[in-house]
Amino acid sequence: MVRTCGRSASAAAVALLVAAIACNDSQNPASPKVEAWGTPPPENGELRGVGFIGSGTDIQTFGFDVQSMQARITGLFLGAEPSTSATLITGPTEPGTSFTGFRSSSSFCIDPSHGAEFDAVGHLKEGLTVDTYVAYTVKGCDNGPAGFGVDTWSIDIPSRSYHKDGAVTGDIEKL
Repeated sequence: MVRTCGRSASAAAVALLVAAIACNDSQNPASPKVEAWGTPPPENGELRGVGFIGSGTDIQTFGFDVQSMQARITGLFLGAEPSTSATLITGPTEPGTSFTGFRSSSSFCIDPSHGAEFDAVGHLKEGLTVDTYVAYTVKGCDNGPAGFGVDTWSIDIPSRSYHKDGAVTGDIEKL
């Protein structure tokens, strides 16, 4: 009788091959490289802003400065929606939060080269009842000098089906 490889043996062989390809660093072969898994490193750049969108009781305030350099994303994001007492925070002093992606242009903008966007996991607090972590995306467009109302900003929180965008009272800077 001729023995054949079972599915588990084939799966193990594929897993070992993937690990061997991913661990291409002779100095530290135990740590897989990001590019080996097909995810490009984040682009370099910086997006920062302060202000609000909306009017009346439907406003969203924000302050942020997010930098991406040499595949490392750092910064701080603070957002609030006063009408619901909700706050969203991502930063080094907020455990469990992180910046997970950065793109140095944005199709959200009339001219994509004037914008950038980032993905993050933030600490969401809604009043006294909800205290959780959510993934979100921020897009910002630097369309002119501060104070002219031409910059635009948006935030999406898919797990909450939440989307807001609008003209900024304040300033967005893409560096």
